[in-house]
Amino acid sequence: MAGCKGLLVVDPASSTNDFYIKIRPTMQKFRCNDWTLEICEHSVATPTRLNNQIILLMSDLGVPDETFLRLQKKWFDNAPSKYIYADNLLKNKIPLPVNECRYMFGCAFETKLEAGTCFIRYEVLGENKKPLPNRQYKSVEGKVIVTKNPCPYAGDMLVLNAVDLPELRDLHDVIVFSTKGDRPDFHKIAGSDLDGDKYFVYWGSELQLRSSVPPLDYTADKKIKHPTPISAEDVINYYLSTLGATSYGEVFNLHTVIVDRNEEKHSQRTCQKLAIEMARMFASAIDSGKTGYTIDKNRIQTIRNEYGKCYPDFLMKYDKSFYKSQSIVGILYRNARLFNKKDFESLANAFACLTTQDDGSAVSTSPPLASLPVNTTSVRVKSGGKRSSSNASSKPNSKKK
Repeated sequence: MAGCKGLLVVDPASSTNDFYIKIRPTMQKFRCNDWTLEICEHSVATPTRLNNQIILLMSDLGVPDETFLRLQKKWFDNAPSKYIYADNLLKNKIPLPVNECRYMFGCAFETKLEAGTCFIRYEVLGENKKPLPNRQYKSVEGKVIVTKNPCPYAGDMLVLNAVDLPELRDLHDVIVFSTKGDRPDFHKIAGSDLDGDKYFVYWGSELQLRSSVPPLDYTADKKIKHPTPISAEDVINYYLSTLGATSYGEVFNLHTVIVDRNEEKHSQRTCQKLAIEMARMFASAIDSGKTGYTIDKNRIQTIRNEYGKCYPDFLMKYDKSFYKSQSIVGILYRNARLFNKKDFESLANAFACLTTQDDGSAVSTSPPLASLPVNTTSVRVKSGGKRSSSNASSKPNSKKK
């Protein structure tokens, strides 16, 4: 609409007789006379899952490995393999209780929310992840964990205090941030700007962070100014200049290798000096379309020579050399492989260490894994090359993707 882009919040006091939209100056990307309002998405109750990045951050911030293993075991116990998609299984997309977490749009409230607080009111879902017959809503109060993907650094995950504000109860399934403080909380989360960003929000009791890390400054690179109006030739020259440039996908993979190998022996893997450099580089690469930033080819080549030749097994680069990751993500991945192969005896041994809950109470060590039916329609994994069944690195395949 008129060259504007962003998130709109409906005023509950408005009526169908009121047709106006208030925008912030930063929402206008360019000027035009097209006043069509195009709606891409709207807020809706969306349960969420863990993933490799979130697991690594939570591990850095003190969540014990046993907690993730217990959640994975519960997932396997309750869902026969034929109902688990390969992508979810092997990328550790472990589901969380539907009324303890959500994937939400973020917006801001300038007045009553103090720094470090937020407002969340969610729709209660049944076990089938569908709304109840008589729709119900609840406000969250207490500590909540908030981050957004991609989240390459432990400081991208915050713990905020959710409070209930009656004047905001018409807002469902969004997280409302404060704008107060030297730096708004939402901007501390991977430099997000509420321009349609979605957040992982968890308020359950099983995942508890025990430490925190100061957020990074993700101030965007200054936009490259063009001295004259941009022509078609300028656009063509820009695209030609980016051919062969490093993609942010490669930066992401190199960052993952650096974090997993942890050659600095850092207690928080994502806080290694080189990992932080890669996190900043990744953020800049994502915004390159808006800023004109290009990755330093010489620097990335140096890093590629050191970390781009052998990958952790959970990245599933089977056409390249890979090694057995010792991180919790690697452990969960290999458990998923056992589940996929229906090797329930080995999987039971892998879960044998789960003798206590985080609070010290006993947990059953006799899982019903072996009783799961063996189905011929089990999920399969497509690979670009042969897999190595040993712990040694495989030889790289000559084929390129």
